Amino acid sequence: MRDRHVSGPGRPRTVNGARARRGQDAPVDVVRQIAQEALRHYDLVPRRVTRAAHSFNSVFRVTTTSGTHALRVGARLRIHADGTLEAEGAWLRRLAEHGMVVPALRTNRDGGVGTDITIGDEAPRTCAVFGWVAGRSLRARLTAPTAAALGRLAAQLHANAAAWTLAERPDVLVADRVLYWRLPVRLTAPDVPFHDVFADALGRAQAALDELWRTPPHHAHLLHGDLTPANVVVARDGTLVPIDFQDVVWGFDVQDLAISIVALRRAPGGPRLVEAFRDGYATRRPWPAIPPELFDALAAARVLSQVNLVVNVHGTADRGDYLAAHAQRLRAWLGSGRLAT
Repeated sequence: MRDRHVSGPGRPRTVNGARARRGQDAPVDVVRQIAQEALRHYDLVPRRVTRAAHSFNSVFRVTTTSGTHALRVGARLRIHADGTLEAEGAWLRRLAEHGMVVPALRTNRDGGVGTDITIGDEAPRTCAVFGWVAGRSLRARLTAPTAAALGRLAAQLHANAAAWTLAERPDVLVADRVLYWRLPVRLTAPDVPFHDVFADALGRAQAALDELWRTPPHHAHLLHGDLTPANVVVARDGTLVPIDFQDVVWGFDVQDLAISIVALRRAPGGPRLVEAFRDGYATRRPWPAIPPELFDALAAARVLSQVNLVVNVHGTADRGDYLAAHAQRLRAWLGSGRLAT
């Protein structure tokens, strides 16, 4: 799958380099080479390029003569819809116009929102440049008050998206399936440990999701899709700034909230953080009136999505403890209807 919102008339930029193993990221020096090549297509004069973060994507901090920027080098796997980056940029512009502090997406010299770069015969990586947000990750400052602030932020994002009148649905993934990322369903394969547990959990979570979409609580709209403490920066003035809208998806508020709560439940003091998050959300927007068992089913759907991603990216070698821990949680959920932390 090739992102169509890239610079240039056709073929992606290519420089020399080595191939990484299928499903895994390239070596650090190759990813840095991609970053440096991408920067040549922007009106920027880099003085320093340092790797700031790496998970599914890699993020580089780019210090230039005009300021500091964040360069996101996309993963080898293309798991999002073709129009995701364009939708991400459009929503960031709208949020900024409505007074929210968010990173701006910078266009390249051709006016494209992203630039595809290829190393050797690898698949192209989509690179995007954003404004740098100075501050610290919320994950390092997670307390009941900051969890409440995260809830207020989630409510702001939902209210903004719900009020956005669009002529047609953006070209983003639709969260009407548990495994909506564009990936093979690997977690139920016979060679994957606990595949039977994952298969049973997938069926039950999908049934709950089908019911949600049959009787929708409101009109579907854009969701951040990954609003966790890791994707929020606490700015120097204390403002919470959401970043990394790459997982933007079309769905319902409660699905987005389940993603946030899965992350909060697993943090130290999880129950207290979840309660504060809910209280904060309710100060700006009513908390969705759904049964607890449906909420836990949506949380289980999030867990299953993450497990399937990990199996696709890393395989199962040396992942036994990870798979066993999640299988245990899901087995308990299948028996009780409640998903433990």
